[in-house]
Amino acid sequence: MTRSVRRSALGAVVLALACGTKTQPASPAADQAAAPTGVPRIAEARPAAYAYPPPVKGHLDDVNTGDFDLVDGIAYPARGGAGTVVYVTSKLIASPVLADAPCPMTQARALTSIRDAGWVEVTLDAAGKSKYFSRGTPYGGSGREEDVGGRYWTSKLTLADGRAAGDVRHRDHGGFTFDLPLSSPKITEISESDKMGGKRSDPLGTTPTEEEVTAAYQALRQAALHKNLATLLALQGFDAKQIAAIRGLEGIDADFAVYADRFLQPGTPGEFQNDPGYGAIVGTGTNSKSAKFLNFYWFTPCGDKLVLVTISENPQ
Repeated sequence: MTRSVRRSALGAVVLALACGTKTQPASPAADQAAAPTGVPRIAEARPAAYAYPPPVKGHLDDVNTGDFDLVDGIAYPARGGAGTVVYVTSKLIASPVLADAPCPMTQARALTSIRDAGWVEVTLDAAGKSKYFSRGTPYGGSGREEDVGGRYWTSKLTLADGRAAGDVRHRDHGGFTFDLPLSSPKITEISESDKMGGKRSDPLGTTPTEEEVTAAYQALRQAALHKNLATLLALQGFDAKQIAAIRGLEGIDADFAVYADRFLQPGTPGEFQNDPGYGAIVGTGTNSKSAKFLNFYWFTPCGDKLVLVTISENPQ
């Protein structure tokens, strides 16, 4: 059986929080005084350009989630031997340096959010078949679409010499070819298909605390407000090689400027929620255009770091 499910960015809890919320922008001096201690600052020297042949070629066209080309991605063994997860994006995410990352999917999602890139995800079994086809974009209220069952798309997969190559074609929404290094996550990752199967719990039992999520949010907010992408990435566990490559991607500075504006003034931390494998916190305030928002910042653990995988925006 096939079904398509549209998911909104936030649940009813956010709408309840939004009622009656009023904030005023903080002054730059006050914001600087609120900076958490011990946050590393990395000098932002002009990076060398980083380019590589796109390992993904294709296109997605969906009235709900967008119309975009697909150019990059990652592949890694699915949890519990269920196959191979293939996650592809509409902008380059420095995939060659993510291949050996401890949490390639988590880091790829973080970069998808920074770049505001469209994405598609499938989990291919040993025969190259997938019962799941998900796609979406991070912002703009598009959410994501999920098709389950496999009736409306075809796929194939070849695993050889440490690489995953293949083709995925949806009857209604386009498709893509891919040739990606097969990552070996150091920490078990959870795919979208895992979530559909109810496997949301982090197998390592990591449940971020409110103190940990609040500290991570405040540190990333300071890096964003200071327009320091290198620091923002380092705080989330990206290494020096990855940071240099990401900062050398074409168009990344413009993307980061828009992303940084999603951290609000005064950005006061509010409602918190968590579960094994994630933690989320509300920040309220205004952006650079004085538009009011109540945003949810979603974090996923990767070792001893918390990675900001998405920001759910809620205009007020």
